[in-house]
Amino acid sequence: MVTRVSKRGSALWLCVAVVLAAALPAAGQPADSGLAVEMTIRDRAGQALHMPRSREPFRLVLKISDAKTGQQPAGLKPAAWIRPVAAENAACADTARALRATRGTPRGVIDLNGELIGVLNDDASFGVVDRRLDQSGANMIAAATFDRRPDAIAFDPAGMRALTVFTAEGRIEDVDLLTGERRHLAENLATPSDVRATAAGSVWIAETGRDALLRLKPDGVVDVRLVLPGGSGAEENGLFLRETGLPGLVGVYSGDGRVALLDDWASAIVWSASGPPIADARFIGNGTVVLLPAGEKALDIRYTDDPGAPLRIPIGIDATRLAVSADGRHAIAYSSGKPLFVIVDLATARLIEAGHMQERMAVQEAAFVGKNLYILSEDGGAVAIFENAALGRKDRPAPRIIGLARGQPEAGGAGTRIAALDASRALVVDRGGGMGLILHDAMAIGNVPPEDYVRLRSGVPLSIGVVDRSLREAAPGRFETVARLEAGGEHELILTTGIGGLTTCIRFAVEGDGAGEDRVFTLKASLRDGRYRADRPETVFFEFRDGDGREIAVPRARLLVSSLQSSWTMPVDAQRDGDNRLAAQIRFPHPGVFSISPVDIPQAFELREPALAQVSP
Repeated sequence: MVTRVSKRGSALWLCVAVVLAAALPAAGQPADSGLAVEMTIRDRAGQALHMPRSREPFRLVLKISDAKTGQQPAGLKPAAWIRPVAAENAACADTARALRATRGTPRGVIDLNGELIGVLNDDASFGVVDRRLDQSGANMIAAATFDRRPDAIAFDPAGMRALTVFTAEGRIEDVDLLTGERRHLAENLATPSDVRATAAGSVWIAETGRDALLRLKPDGVVDVRLVLPGGSGAEENGLFLRETGLPGLVGVYSGDGRVALLDDWASAIVWSASGPPIADARFIGNGTVVLLPAGEKALDIRYTDDPGAPLRIPIGIDATRLAVSADGRHAIAYSSGKPLFVIVDLATARLIEAGHMQERMAVQEAAFVGKNLYILSEDGGAVAIFENAALGRKDRPAPRIIGLARGQPEAGGAGTRIAALDASRALVVDRGGGMGLILHDAMAIGNVPPEDYVRLRSGVPLSIGVVDRSLREAAPGRFETVARLEAGGEHELILTTGIGGLTTCIRFAVEGDGAGEDRVFTLKASLRDGRYRADRPETVFFEFRDGDGREIAVPRARLLVSSLQSSWTMPVDAQRDGDNRLAAQIRFPHPGVFSISPVDIPQAFELREPALAQVSP
């Protein structure tokens, strides 16, 4: 489906190029300039759709260009929302102005901006949190439960999904971030060890058992198989994939010392080299790779123009983990569970700092975000913040220490506890508090408090990933995102590039039942024997009833059970039993009051209040 729109009237012309003239001159554009926009709707694999279906994710592709020159304007950051077409809708420009100014989302409007946070928990459950819903009753928009904890997890922003690795089962799964639906992406693999997605939508899989690198196209078909030479296929030599910061390039290294750079567009290995066993590796913007040779108490730099001749920098500690700043200037080397860390200036190839956190607390994880370096203690009780610009200076101020919740759970295993929320803010997991603290550039100095926090209520968080669902510029002038609508009927995309720029609404049809009239619903929970008890499986029956008391028949439902006395939260699936009653098995971990609410509330309904369960010892 392709729709082009113009400024003239409200007419929408199919397959005709037209112009959207700006009401006021946009920054950096002539006063009489205008912008043309063309919208295409595709499925997740990139195939064009006549119209999307309700409850099925689809891809929105927008091409924005200068109407006079046809050139793609630089620096655009469009924002978008989708709303049902209705006679009472406010004018497009007024709605866009209100949505962008307040960042509030009225009921029935789908927000296509901001971050989604994927959370993998200790109990193998997975939740997707919408940060903008954090002040509402529930901020989780999707959830899934794995049979066991994945061995590795990565996120695909272009596909709006999480990619998970199950090594022993020889399987790769993906989880839809908008619906929570799980899908087997690849099976019968020989010891898969890692997975990464590219901006083009393809997926690379590291298959350790065959020393192979597989590429899946967006439709799931394997179209490329490359062999990394010099390996034995032994499981302990695991292959691992890394981002490079360059579109179309993927980094690879193996535990036995091999390293390579893949070209996704050419489907080929650009260069490869080998050396001593590798504990960790990171690739930086120009294809250079920074390595930690295992047991060598050193850091190696292999440059793209001569990867076979590494530059070695002694660091004095036997480090096993590595983090590199986005600009490629600094690297920190450390080992999880040990207190010492070192910082290397990669531009001058020298060690500039060696130290430890206060009271020699062990390090769990370190990451560079924006202008700061963040170091999380192993017990999860504190995070230290260093200013990048001051690293290596004799007069460097002491790091800022921020205390997190007390009584942190056990470490729980490897995972990402620090993630970039955007270019200047970090999201740091507080496992004990069941939340993510939002820390920012200004916090490295003075006593600036944390900006905010996000409730991570799907369980005890083990690993997180941040995915920006905003329109991203996949190519000059081409912006893409993935959306999902609950109901069919006529909808319109509200698009704006800001004050003085392009603001328009583009209509499109959605296949499926219409939303009908807005109404509230109530969730009722009841027990077989009428009494809840802790630490035993309970069969709970559920009923959805509308405002008039009539039952809303649903074949199944995903529900979130949350303790009001602790941070315990668990998603459960309710299905129809032999008596056609909606039922689920719940094991409450302790006595107290628990709330039960649906994870995904349809647009046409509004939850009046969650169900409450009083659990006895």
